[in-house]
Amino acid sequence: MTIKIQCPCGSKYSFEVDPVEGRMPYAVNCPTCNADGTQLANQIIAETSGKPRLRVHTAAPTAPIAPEAVEAPPPRPPAPSLSAAMQRMQRERRQFRVMGWIAGAVAVIVVALLAAWGWYAFVGCKPRMEYSVKVPASDAGWYTEFLDPNVILLASPDKAIAHDLKTGKDLWTREYSEKDSSQAPPPQTFIDKDSIWICLGTRVLRLNRATGDLKLAIPIGGEFQSFTPSATSLLVVSSKDETTRLACRIDLASGEVSTETITVPRAQKHAMPNELPPNVQPTAGVLLAQAMDEQKFGKPLDAMSSEFFSTGDNLVELRVKLLEPHVTFVQSIKPRGPTHITANLTANSSTADVAEEVFNDIKRDQTGGVKGIDESRYEATLRRWIGAAPVEWKGETTGVPMFFSLKTVDLLVAGHQLTVFDKENKKLFDAKLAYPVNNRYNPENWDHHSVPAVEGNGGLYFFDEGVLTAFSLPSGEVRWRLTSVGISKVQFDSHGALYVNSTSGNPDDIQYSDQIKFDKTAPVLLKIDPSSGKILWQVAKEGQGAFLSGPYLYTASAQQGGIAMANGLAEALNAPRPDAPTFFHIYRLDPSDGKILWDFYREEAPAELSFQQNRFMVRFGSDVQVWKFLDYLR
Repeated sequence: MTIKIQCPCGSKYSFEVDPVEGRMPYAVNCPTCNADGTQLANQIIAETSGKPRLRVHTAAPTAPIAPEAVEAPPPRPPAPSLSAAMQRMQRERRQFRVMGWIAGAVAVIVVALLAAWGWYAFVGCKPRMEYSVKVPASDAGWYTEFLDPNVILLASPDKAIAHDLKTGKDLWTREYSEKDSSQAPPPQTFIDKDSIWICLGTRVLRLNRATGDLKLAIPIGGEFQSFTPSATSLLVVSSKDETTRLACRIDLASGEVSTETITVPRAQKHAMPNELPPNVQPTAGVLLAQAMDEQKFGKPLDAMSSEFFSTGDNLVELRVKLLEPHVTFVQSIKPRGPTHITANLTANSSTADVAEEVFNDIKRDQTGGVKGIDESRYEATLRRWIGAAPVEWKGETTGVPMFFSLKTVDLLVAGHQLTVFDKENKKLFDAKLAYPVNNRYNPENWDHHSVPAVEGNGGLYFFDEGVLTAFSLPSGEVRWRLTSVGISKVQFDSHGALYVNSTSGNPDDIQYSDQIKFDKTAPVLLKIDPSSGKILWQVAKEGQGAFLSGPYLYTASAQQGGIAMANGLAEALNAPRPDAPTFFHIYRLDPSDGKILWDFYREEAPAELSFQQNRFMVRFGSDVQVWKFLDYLR
């Protein structure tokens, strides 16, 4: 159809068009002023389409027919101009490019994070050697420990060195002014806030921690016996003669020295009858073992002894006097049962079962298969120096008395009895134990450092050979008990959780401690809620001892390898085990669930091992190594 339009500017123009749905299919403009004429064209098309049309009917209607009304279509929005369409296209292209850049940046970040995580998981979090030094000789009495996370101390009988791990240089070296004898014990150290205290057997040195300057030299009179640090003082005990002890207490804050000359009773031994216990058969092997080791069955008892302890606030002497000797012998190897060797031996019999039976028979014939338990009556005297004169407490015990000092209480343990004292020598409470403490705490075996208890959370957590008991302080009320055989250490972390080193053993392992078993008990680490005794988690075979340093949890183990049969035969004959490598592991565990984060492995047992946050130091012979790992906790 032909459309004629008069523009508001006065110009007239026309054009041919085929409307689409009653509207212009495209935009038109005035050829004179370029004004948009599309709206006027749409109006003309609508008016033309709305004219009445002639309709023809074959039959006359019975009533007049009204013309059909035609509804006008709704107005359509004007079509965009070419320039507007181009602008919109350009805008969409810019948005697309920006989205592409954002998506690419996100992809790069994700790849970088994955790469960083992969590097950390497989490389960064694993320990790497940060420092290594050779000390002159492994038998020269060197001692190493951390001064702080970035500095280590190396001390020998001749000098002390502080080494900075960050710079790789020695901060200071201090040679002692005098040389001790070649028979002097290895140096023992204690580090406080400002000083380094070094005990050399003949004197105690105080060095400035920052510079290494010698601030104090304290001579030790007599023959050196023990060096015991505490939170507030150092105790050095020496022997002037058989009945005179010099107890030198050094105040850590002031450096003041006070020495007590104490007369002690002469040490005595009570000889036991040198005869076999009634439940031991006098076989040739037993008689030979008794002849070679007179203390096997007739072990003499300490009839009179004296030992000194530093309790932090004061000095304590434990005097022990034998009142009535009595040693009970019990089976330490299970009695013979049904044998695997005779009629019961079949093709399905376990080689290990047969070997265990043979080796236990050999050991029983060699040693008698028994052990002695000291159930003698003793008089224990605690002499505590609070003022000028000691305050005494006396009591009788069944079994050898042992003394241990904690932060606010002291413990006297003997056989199945535990007695707890405050720092004024007042008895707080007694408790009955299910088992005695382990033999490692007996006076002849004790290292003078480990304690079968820990204090914290308002309570005392004490363990014997088979039970961990939580007592309230100072009342002694039992909060809870946990049965676990082979507990060797309990300690708190910085959040108040209790970690317990134990084993997978059972009560039979306590009595039958000499039994040869190829299936050894496994070490077990437990994390416990100290308020309820609930086990939060436990893991087995992941280290024999736990170490806590800041937020980090480590375990370590050293096990000698070798052929099980050869090792079992050596144990049965009480002979040295064949030479075999030692498998040493350090595990880092996740404190939340006990899972292993990494494993450090060597085929050699270290002479020294210590931890400081995300570093650990090991000494293999004369080689001192410091290892470090990265962690998001630091």
